[in-house]
Amino acid sequence: MRHPICITALAVMLALAAPAVAKGPQCPSAPKMSRAIHQALYRAQQKMAQKDLTAAAKELAQFAQGREGHHQLSFLQGVLAYQAEDKTTAAEHFARAVQLYPCFVPGLRNLALMRFEQGRPKEAAGLAYQAYQLSKPPQPALLYEAAAFRLAAGQPAQALPWLKTLAALPQPKKQWLSALLQAHLSLKQYKPARKVLDRLLTAYPGQARFWRLAASLAARRGRYAQAAAALEVAYRLEPPGPSGWKQLGELYSAAGVPLMAARYYERAWGPDIKEPKRLDRLARVYLQGNYPDRALKWAHRAVKAKPSAKRWALVGRIELAQKRYGKAYAAYEKATKLEDKKGRHSLMAGYAAWQQERLEQAQRSFSRALKLAPAGSGTARDAARALKNIRALQEAVRRERTQNSG
Repeated sequence: MRHPICITALAVMLALAAPAVAKGPQCPSAPKMSRAIHQALYRAQQKMAQKDLTAAAKELAQFAQGREGHHQLSFLQGVLAYQAEDKTTAAEHFARAVQLYPCFVPGLRNLALMRFEQGRPKEAAGLAYQAYQLSKPPQPALLYEAAAFRLAAGQPAQALPWLKTLAALPQPKKQWLSALLQAHLSLKQYKPARKVLDRLLTAYPGQARFWRLAASLAARRGRYAQAAAALEVAYRLEPPGPSGWKQLGELYSAAGVPLMAARYYERAWGPDIKEPKRLDRLARVYLQGNYPDRALKWAHRAVKAKPSAKRWALVGRIELAQKRYGKAYAAYEKATKLEDKKGRHSLMAGYAAWQQERLEQAQRSFSRALKLAPAGSGTARDAARALKNIRALQEAVRRERTQNSG
């Protein structure tokens, strides 16, 4: 499944004014800022307000030379480097800010985002979770980012407890529940995934992607009718392309609703279907639903598009079921001329001729079937039995004629 989590652009998230930071036994107070540092930061921010980012960065770089660092100074240098699209330098400044004050939540957060952009999601997750633990009051957005990075790193099991914590909060956000759903699906935990999805469907019934997921989960459990119903809702919200209509047709076919399956196959493939395999599919679906006339129409189109033994045999099968024995015989004979390695088509041609009491034709077909069929196969046994019965019938007819002539 495509990753549903969007990480907000870093430039938007970089706070110029530091929010409240954690304090406690493990987190001492932030290092004090000298008047000189405060003035340097102010001058830089004035230049930023004038959209002169280069001058602002130069201001801070010159000030920092030969002086003891401060986490706020490094933090703003990181912001400016990122806005100048120098991500490597930005990451170095954020790392320096965290080094100078390990409890600096904005620095941890931005360093986490930088590590993610640098392709280091595991490290990003650890930093974001550290920022969450230090934030006072706790910021759920940081926990969500940590979980998002775990998912991006292919670690859904590690993300799961954090996402469950978020889902248990009052009025959880859609992206939190979506991420929890993704984690369950990645771990093949389909029952809890269904519960999360039900929450999403209740809260956001107009989101087509959730209905598509509901269809996928139902199909996975073999509940094809339920899957088709969910996909119908999704497609009413967002009509699909041809592949989507075909998928809906497949679900209806699996659910045993062939008429609906055919309807969506035809919608997917358009009014002028020429591909033989698609014509085959429609013929079989209509036959499955006991619509022989429609099945025969598509079977004839398929055999016309690309004749084959299998396609002629399907025509013969439909005609035989409708007791149109002459047409069935003709179709099976055409099948035998194209391919009949195991004699099955010859056997069926024999049955069709027999139903018309054309015993000589039937005998020829059964004899050919017996010759082609593998020894001991069901086809060979059926052909031998049919030949025996025909010979017995022919013998009875001869005896009756002899008696009548005498």
